[in-house]
Amino acid sequence: MTQRILIAGGTGFVGRHLIPALQQQGYALSVLTRQPTVVAAQDALRYFRWDPEQQYIDPAAFEQVATIINLTGANIGAKRWTARRKKEILDSRVKTLDLLCQYCRQQQVPLHTLISSSGTGYYGAVTTNTIFKEDDPIGQDFLAQVCREWENAAQQFSTLGTRVVILRKGIVMGHGGAYERMAPLARRGINVALGSGQQYMSWISIEDLVRLYLFLLQHPEIKGVYNTTASEPITMQDFAQQLLQSFNKKTLLPNAPAWLVRILLGEMATALLEGSRVSNEKLRLTGFVFQDEPLAAYLKKLASPIE
Repeated sequence: MTQRILIAGGTGFVGRHLIPALQQQGYALSVLTRQPTVVAAQDALRYFRWDPEQQYIDPAAFEQVATIINLTGANIGAKRWTARRKKEILDSRVKTLDLLCQYCRQQQVPLHTLISSSGTGYYGAVTTNTIFKEDDPIGQDFLAQVCREWENAAQQFSTLGTRVVILRKGIVMGHGGAYERMAPLARRGINVALGSGQQYMSWISIEDLVRLYLFLLQHPEIKGVYNTTASEPITMQDFAQQLLQSFNKKTLLPNAPAWLVRILLGEMATALLEGSRVSNEKLRLTGFVFQDEPLAAYLKKLASPIE
C-alpha cells in the first residue's frame, strides 16, 4: 500500500534531492510550502500551504500521512549572528516542530514515524582528540543549545506513540549547499581553509543522506539519535587541498587568518574555526552502508561535470 509522507522544509537543498528519490520509490508525498501558488502535477505529489509564524498549516496536509520528514531550519551560515538572527535560527527549528506536533495531536493523526534533523554542533565547536558518540555530553555554545532544544522538540512526538529518529548531520556535500559556495573559489585556485586548518569537518554526501532516508523508511525498527556523517575524519586543511586537487589546482595562498574570520563573521566564526571528529559507528551498526567515500573520490565526482 502506498505510504504518504509529509515533508516540512522540502524546498531546500536536501528536499530538492530527496523528493525525486522518494517519488521514484513509489511514496506519495505531501509537501508544506509558504507559496500557495505551487501546484503539483499529480496526486502522488501534493503541496499544502503553511505559515509557521502565523501558527497555520492547511489541515488537509495531514490526510493519510503516516510519516513526517522534517527538514526545516534557517541556514546558520547565511547571515551574521545578531540577536535577531539567532532567534530566527532557533525558532525556525523548534517552533515548526511544536506546530507540527500540535496539529498531529489536535487531528489525532496516526503518525507512525518522525524523521527529524539536528547537527553535529550538538557537541560544541571545539577542536579536541575526542571522537564524539551520541551519548557524549552536549556542548556549551549557541549551536549546541539550539541542537538540544531542536531535539527536545522532536522527542515530544514520542508522547503520540510515534517512532522518532533524529539525525545529527554533518555538512551535506553535493551540488548545492556549502560545496556550491566553496567550489568556485577552489576552481580558481583559491585556498578555502580557515584559521589553523586543524579543525575537523564532519560531512556526508547528499546521495548518502538521501539513501539513509530511504533506508530508515524501510527499517521501522530503527529509532533514536544517530550521528549522520561519513566515516573518514577530515581536517579543513586536508579538505581544502582535496577540493583544489579535484579541479587540478594548486595554491600558495595561506589560510584565511582566524582574526580576520572573527572580524567578518563575529560569533559565527567559532563554528567554522573549531571542529572535532564524530563517530558514525552507531549508524553503521544498523546495516546502513556509506557509498560516497573517501572524500577525495567524491569531490572528483562532483567536479567532473563542470570541468
